[in-house]
Amino acid sequence: MVQLNLDAVKEPKGFMKVLQFFFAILAFATTTSFSTYFTFHASIKPPCNDTGATVVRQEVSYPFRLDTVIQEKQLCTQPAVEGRFHFQTDTSSDAEFFVAIGVICMLYSMAALAGYTLYGERYSESDSLPTADFLLHGLLAFLWLCAASAWAAGAGTLKDGCNPEVWMDQVCKGNVTCTFESGDFKGSFGKLNISLLFGFLNTFLWASNMWFLYKETPWFRGNQQAAPPAGDVGNI
Repeated sequence: MVQLNLDAVKEPKGFMKVLQFFFAILAFATTTSFSTYFTFHASIKPPCNDTGATVVRQEVSYPFRLDTVIQEKQLCTQPAVEGRFHFQTDTSSDAEFFVAIGVICMLYSMAALAGYTLYGERYSESDSLPTADFLLHGLLAFLWLCAASAWAAGAGTLKDGCNPEVWMDQVCKGNVTCTFESGDFKGSFGKLNISLLFGFLNTFLWASNMWFLYKETPWFRGNQQAAPPAGDVGNI
């Protein structure tokens, strides 16, 4: 019979599930909602008779596939000439892996918390359910570590991709001249750095919760039953 038991949330494994649910959302939400931009100046001579350079601005947002962007910008009016800028950075696989793990862990936290509160008695009497829960936690903790590490590397690549001084010579070729001037912008990455912190925090939460789940497994209960009572140790 299904019976709601909210006291399960007060137990370590239940309370940790609430934290895991909350911080998983924060991890993938700060990643998917992150956006920034970068700017640089470009000019073309000859045959352009214009003076000054044109500001080129490129928006950056999830899933961060800058390599699919080919921006055409009019660099000259006398005569009319356009410049084509093909950016090379692609960190979509790292970002999407990180977001996918966050969504999976959010859904698993919801399902596990529902199981603790609705089927707590069946969970405590079972050997297979706590064992499966423990093993899945180990797997998800490992995946969080992989995803956070991959996204940290991808974030570094993205920061370089938003810095025109790094790739300007490769993108601006021929008679197109690009410069990064004092008023130009390399992007702001505070929110992205926060998403990385949430990723590694989730790794810690899922790994540390394994101890509480291990105490529910038959392995721990078997060790407790096999240990001699404290009063009998001196009589051996």
